[in-house]
Amino acid sequence: MAAAPKLKSRFLTQPSPILTEIRPLPKPQISLWQKALLGIQWVSGVAATSALVAVLPLYGWSALSEQQWSQAYQRLETLKRQERELLINNETLRYRVTQQVQRAPQGLLPQTPQHILFLPNEGKMTPRTHVERPPVTPPPQRTVNY
Repeated sequence: MAAAPKLKSRFLTQPSPILTEIRPLPKPQISLWQKALLGIQWVSGVAATSALVAVLPLYGWSALSEQQWSQAYQRLETLKRQERELLINNETLRYRVTQQVQRAPQGLLPQTPQHILFLPNEGKMTPRTHVERPPVTPPPQRTVNY
């Protein structure tokens, strides 16, 4: 078997480097107008962050109020539709009753002041004396219209 070739390392053959002192680079001189621009940049960054923090709750509130308004509007539209349906049903029933009365009155009387009943309030009732009333003559037969 042949012997493996020896690899020479270039790091081992060179002498160790000489250590030198490391000094920080001197800070460049910044002029006054550059300092002013850096200050303005910092202030504008703080202002932008503050504005963002202030606007986010307002945005959330507006989104929530829009959602609540949408739900309330939808409820209003539902109530309007129900009101229209109730009005239609009421008028239909009135029409049917009117048609029935006109076809066969069945003892119904038209509304006149002589036929109105007033019921006294039981809590404020006082004893009354009997009063003679004149007899009520039935009104002539008329059709009832609404």
